[in-house]
Amino acid sequence: MSRIPLMASENGSEVTERQNMVMLEAGLPGDSWTYCVERERLARKLEWFRAMLTGPLAPPATDSPPLLRLEHIDKRAFDHFLRYLHDEPVNFISVSTARATLDAAHQYLCPGLARLAVSYLEEHLTPSTVLEIYQGLGLYANDLREGNPGLDRSPNSPSTPSPPGDDAGQIAAVCTNLLLKCLSVIDSNPAKVLQQEHFEELSAEEVAQLARRDTLNISSECILFSALDRWAAAECRRRGVEPLPTNKRAVLSDDVCFSVRYLLMNDREFVSGPMASGILTNEECVHIVSKILRHPDSSKNDSIRSSTAIHPSRLSSTPRIPYKRVDEDCMLRPGKKERQDNRKNRRRECASQGQRTCARIGNCLVQILACVFD
Repeated sequence: MSRIPLMASENGSEVTERQNMVMLEAGLPGDSWTYCVERERLARKLEWFRAMLTGPLAPPATDSPPLLRLEHIDKRAFDHFLRYLHDEPVNFISVSTARATLDAAHQYLCPGLARLAVSYLEEHLTPSTVLEIYQGLGLYANDLREGNPGLDRSPNSPSTPSPPGDDAGQIAAVCTNLLLKCLSVIDSNPAKVLQQEHFEELSAEEVAQLARRDTLNISSECILFSALDRWAAAECRRRGVEPLPTNKRAVLSDDVCFSVRYLLMNDREFVSGPMASGILTNEECVHIVSKILRHPDSSKNDSIRSSTAIHPSRLSSTPRIPYKRVDEDCMLRPGKKERQDNRKNRRRECASQGQRTCARIGNCLVQILACVFD
């Protein structure tokens, strides 16, 4: 444990009134920093300190400064917090410390420090850092659940200012803007973001929010499924259970599992990815494969399969809205039209060649059976 004398009296002289001093130990045991601070001075700065240091919860006055342990706050974040309260410069040197400082600013209702932390995080927001910033941020921001108008806001659009004195509202406003910018970065770089190990540390709510986004510019739904598979395995271990396919399916829930748009995959992608993982049931795999291959007889048994496999509302073939720059869109437009024409031609060919379609279905069902009995 490192002991750091941080604050002297306001006139810079040695503190003589020992009973006005208190020791604050910030951080986890064995990895903490300790500060000797003046009760009255901090109490004038913040309501929380007024209650903890001079109010009913304050430790009794003694000749030796009492020790208060603050294990809930990062030691470096608390260092920035105290420096801000004493009007000293706050200089962040890492995203992790700035993010931890934002946590402290939210807990102690210090909007000025929150704005400093958010400003640094916005300047250093990249596909490599976005998940570290995004994790837990929704707890501080305004409600962005589906159906909320905030979901459609641009990250650069101004937020409604909070009234003076509403510290929590001011913090929520800056955190909401930061959250929207995080989602914009994730939308435009999902392949790089979803493959990071930090994705496995997100909460179930955060994973669901990202998986359901219509604006993920994802080249293949297999990327999203692979990320969900990894997250489910990590979540199983956090819960102390084996990461078996049935356990991973349980922690994913059906809503998250079917946020993957399987019908946008081709048969090879589906067989080698979702089907091979074992997360989906055999009935679900057969149902999805028949939909992917557009089996001509699949529509006859939709009512039966829907009741035993997958409800139609859970399977989506609607492409996600891609994130594109204007110049890239102009350059790629001819190629896109050609791809669309080729796709239409392939569909006509499949519709006119029933035998070929049946053969592909048979091959896929053989692979399904091979995975089942492997």
